[in-house]
Amino acid sequence: MVKGKDLMIFINGKATALATSHSLELNAETSEAASKDDGAWSNATVTKKSWTASTEALVSEDPNVDSFDSMYDLFDAGEPVDIISGRPSNISDDGIPEGGWEAPTQKYYKGKALITSLTRNDPNGDNSSMSVSLQGVGKLERVNA
Repeated sequence: MVKGKDLMIFINGKATALATSHSLELNAETSEAASKDDGAWSNATVTKKSWTASTEALVSEDPNVDSFDSMYDLFDAGEPVDIISGRPSNISDDGIPEGGWEAPTQKYYKGKALITSLTRNDPNGDNSSMSVSLQGVGKLERVNA
């Protein structure tokens, strides 16, 4: 069984700081290819594939972690970022290892993506949080090293 707490999204080689959840979604667009020979049944074919990722995290003012300000800089640049989704190579139940989380080296997904949405939520009497949405640019590669 895979525990969600063990999976992380790394953006440009760094884990999203104080993350509370992540998602990775793959989609396929289809085109109808049915003919009269297919009868009443659809005969769809895949015409295009795409992927998206998102992460939600608490906001930190620590300049040594990737939080809202660093995500803003990446969003503002408008350039693709490197994404890795998987289990950190130094996973531990003892919290953040000294030196931080290290990107996965086995069984992970990687690709390039654009930050398409960056949302900050600052409720009264609660922690500030942020959401980052990413749109894949090109193929999402599964690495089984």
